[in-house]
Amino acid sequence: MALSLPTVEDVRAVIETEATDTQVQMAIDDAALVVEACVAALPAARQEAIIKYVAAHFLSLGSKTGSGALSSQSLGDASESYATSILGEGLAGTEFGKRALLLDPNGCLARLGKRTVVFQVL
Repeated sequence: MALSLPTVEDVRAVIETEATDTQVQMAIDDAALVVEACVAALPAARQEAIIKYVAAHFLSLGSKTGSGALSSQSLGDASESYATSILGEGLAGTEFGKRALLLDPNGCLARLGKRTVVFQVL
C-alpha cells in the first residue's frame, strides 16, 4: 500500500528553507523511503506528520542558513546563533527529527540505522 505523503507546502509550513519546490519534494520522497517500514501500518495522518518532520530534518541538515532553534541573539552588532544538528545523533540531532520520534508510537524510528549484534557460542 502506498504511503500518505505530505505536500511541499506542508513541509514549508514547519521549516523556513531556501530549497526549491523540487528539492523539498526530493526530501519528502527520501524521507518516505527511509521511514517506510516504520510507518506503513500507521494511520495516514500520522504517516504524513512523521514524513513531514523527517523531510524537514533532512532539509535542515543541508541548510546554509540558521534552521535550528535560535540559541542566542545580540542587539549590538546584530548577531544571531542557531543550534545545529549533532553528528551521529540521527533524528535526535534536530528539533524536526525529535518531533518525528515523538510521533512514532512503536519506537521504530529510533532504531533506524542501528546495527544488530548477534553473539554465537561455538
